[in-house]
Amino acid sequence: MSLKPEIMEVASVEPVQLYDFSQKVLFSPAARGEGFIKLTVTTGRKGAKSRAHSHPRDEVTLTLKGEAVLRAGGEEYHMTEGTAVRLPPGLDHTVEVLSDEWVVVAAYCDECSLCRGPEGLLTP
Repeated sequence: MSLKPEIMEVASVEPVQLYDFSQKVLFSPAARGEGFIKLTVTTGRKGAKSRAHSHPRDEVTLTLKGEAVLRAGGEEYHMTEGTAVRLPPGLDHTVEVLSDEWVVVAAYCDECSLCRGPEGLLTP
């Protein structure tokens, strides 16, 4: 078997609803039964919010468009176009969209409460 890159076109991926957000999952370990991280493009409209959650591994994001506020560790962090964020494992956080539209690329562990919904966090 030869190794080669796997290519995904964002425009061809159907979005799924994730709380107040629309998310396109480009690569997912849950869908493929493999151990790589989840890569998504997530879009939210003004006022969209996540619930408080954390991840068992790092999460990294890059804001492509708009503005949102990240609340973590009792602080607020504004994310605008070009802002990259790394959240360490176990850090509870929320996101709220401030602009008309916010678009972010995120890579994180698939076994997290944000992806699993109300039933809670899986133990890594």
